[in-house]
Parts: sequence; structure tokens; C-alpha cells
Amino acid sequence: MKKIAARLSGLLKGKIASNALSLYAVQGINNLLSLLVMPFLLRALSPQGYGSIVFAQSLIGFAEVLTDFGFNFTAAREISISRDNPKEVARIYWITTAAKLFLLCVSVGLIFLVVFLVPRFREDWPVFAASTLILLGNVAFPKWYYQGLERLKEMALAQVIAKCVGTASILLLVKSPDDVLIAAVVLSSPMLIGAISVVVTGRSLAPDLFYRPRISEVVLAIKESSHLFVASISTVLYLNTNSFVLGLVCGEKAVGLYGVGMRIVGTIQALATPFIQAVFPRASQLFAGQADDAGWQLVKRVSWIVFPAMSLVSLVVLLMAPQLVSLLGGKNYAEAVMSVRIMSIVPLLITIDKVLSEIIMVNIGLSRLLPKIYFFIGVINLALLWPLVRALEVNGAAISLVMAELVVIGLMLFSIKSWRSSELKR
Repeated sequence: MKKIAARLSGLLKGKIASNALSLYAVQGINNLLSLLVMPFLLRALSPQGYGSIVFAQSLIGFAEVLTDFGFNFTAAREISISRDNPKEVARIYWITTAAKLFLLCVSVGLIFLVVFLVPRFREDWPVFAASTLILLGNVAFPKWYYQGLERLKEMALAQVIAKCVGTASILLLVKSPDDVLIAAVVLSSPMLIGAISVVVTGRSLAPDLFYRPRISEVVLAIKESSHLFVASISTVLYLNTNSFVLGLVCGEKAVGLYGVGMRIVGTIQALATPFIQAVFPRASQLFAGQADDAGWQLVKRVSWIVFPAMSLVSLVVLLMAPQLVSLLGGKNYAEAVMSVRIMSIVPLLITIDKVLSEIIMVNIGLSRLLPKIYFFIGVINLALLWPLVRALEVNGAAISLVMAELVVIGLMLFSIKSWRSSELKR
């Protein structure tokens, strides 16, 4: 306990602590508002109605990764390193924004093409169209820019405003399963609302300096982020694909039940996200500096805090799954209890995954291994997913997710250990 207290004391100093506490305040407000609105929303829409939104958003998830294209890591890291050079920050910002705008157009075009060509999707085209607001908000609100400059307090404020607006909209406008489209619009708009709130409050979403990006620079930026894009799209093969395949095989109700489990898991896992977001820019600086050990020491301190905390939370989810499902969705979602228990370890696993990939591998030059790892796991997940879903339905999708995360962590640990061994021999 003394060691953990000492590490916690070391991290609770300076900008990392300030940013992390700001994000945790936001996370607390977000969780509180979710507890208020989700039971109301799930009961109003029914499993089928909620499932249709989750199903549409699982397809949008593929386009979202295309729009991100790894810039959330590469651009955030470059801005973090160049933060004292306003001209370079502006150059990175406008090149990245131009690239994301181009990718947004491609993404929206592909989504509408898929929806038009698949009759089952055509029936719910308004829900799919509403869900594309996720992509627009993704580009409009540059989280990677705020993260790179460690301006996370401003980002946190915008998120609080967006969450409050979204909560009020759900409570006022969603009354029955007939309001699925309204719910889809609201649930897909938090990033867009956040961007609007920044502008309305007189703050800027961009640097003061403007830089006109050349086409060659945009192409180069996309090329340099391509390895992280492949890693991200491969990750989607075992995250979004589970909901998507479940919907194709078992229908919207099964997706709704799985979505409740993922909502609980996502809310719990999000407890660690602000901490990791706050640490990332500092880790980038330390690993890029002369003193290698400084970066590793930061990783150790982070691990001693976040891993035990997430282990405890995962245990609570395992033991209290019936109560959590009842609180969130009521008796109509009782079939989701077992899948929630299966996925109770996922918040811990995803947190370990994020520390290994985002904090360590990206910053020590192993980011190009991530596509191979995630693609390998994505293929395995797809091979296992169909038979598991056909045999066990919602529980099969949950088992597939847990198995994929376990193997991902094993491969990442092996890659990092091999890299460190080779470095020590030099």
C-alpha cells in the first residue's frame, strides 16, 4: 500500500494530475447523467428499438475508424512534441484536418452505398443516416489537438455541455419505440454538440495561425498514419463486428441485449480512459527524450494505480450483474445478465490493452506491429464468432470478445519484451 500511495503521490503533481482530475470530473458527470437517462431510454425504446441503433452504429464504427485513420495517436503525438512551435502546430493541425475531411467524404459515401445495396439496411436507412452524425462530430471536434496540447480541461467542459444537452433531449423527446430516429440523432451527436458549444462559448477549435496544406502533404500524412489505421480497423474486427454479426444472425433484440452489456462494460472501462488520455502526451515527451527510463518509470506508476483499481471494478460487475442490468434496462433485458458476467473482465483487459498499445508501443516505435497483432486477432475472432453466436447467441459474442482481448494482451506483452531484450543487448 505504501508503494501505491507513493506512486499516486508522484502522479498527483503537475499538469498530468490537473488534466486527469478534470477528465474524471467529466467522467463522473457523464456517468451520473447516463444513470439518469439510460434506464429511461432503454425502457422507452424496447430491446428491438435500442438494438436497431446499436446495429446501425456498429456499421458506422467501421467508417469512424476510416475517418480517424490513426490521427488520434500520430497527430496528438506530433503536436505534443512540437507544442512550443506555433507554426509547426498549425501545420500539423491543418494537414490533419484536411486529411480527415477527405476521409469523412469517403466514409459517408461508402456508408450510403452499403445501405442502398443491402435491402435489410434500406428499411432502416433513416437510423443509419442519423448515425453518420458520429462521423461529422468526429471531424468537427479535434480531441487529438486538445490532447496533444494537454488542454484537456477545455475538452472536458465541452463534453459536459454536450452530455447535458443530450440528456435533456432524450428525456424530453423520446417517449416510445416510435421515437427511435430521434434517439439515434441524439445518441450520435455528442461530439458535434461539443464542437458547437466550444464555438458558442467563444473558444477556438483551431490554432490562431492558418496553414494551407498541400495535397502532397495530406497524402503523406495519410500514408504515415496508415499502419495505425490498419491496427484500428483490425480492432473493429472484434469490437464492432460482434454487434454487427449478432444483428445479422440473431436480429435487433439480441443486439439490444448485447448492447446493454457493452454499455455497462463501456461505462466501467471509461473510468480509466481520462487517466490514460492525460498520461499519453507526457509519456510521448518522456519516451522521445534522452532519458529512456523516465518513460518506463511513468508506465510503472500508472500501472500500479490503474490496474488494481480496474480489477476491483471488474469484480464488482461480476458479482452485481443482475442488479446492474435490472437498474439499467429492467425486466425486458434480464437475458443480458450472463453476457454481462462474461464481459465483466473486459474493462480490465481493455485498460491493459490501452496502456500497452497507446502508452508504450506507440511511443517506443512499435506502432507498426499493432496492425499485425490486431489483424491476426480480428481474423481469429471472425472465425470463432459465427459458430459461437449461432450456438450461444449473445453469450457467444461476449465469449468471443473476452478471448480476443486476452490474446491481444499476450501478443503485445511478447512484442514489448522482445523489443526490450534486443535494446538491452545493444
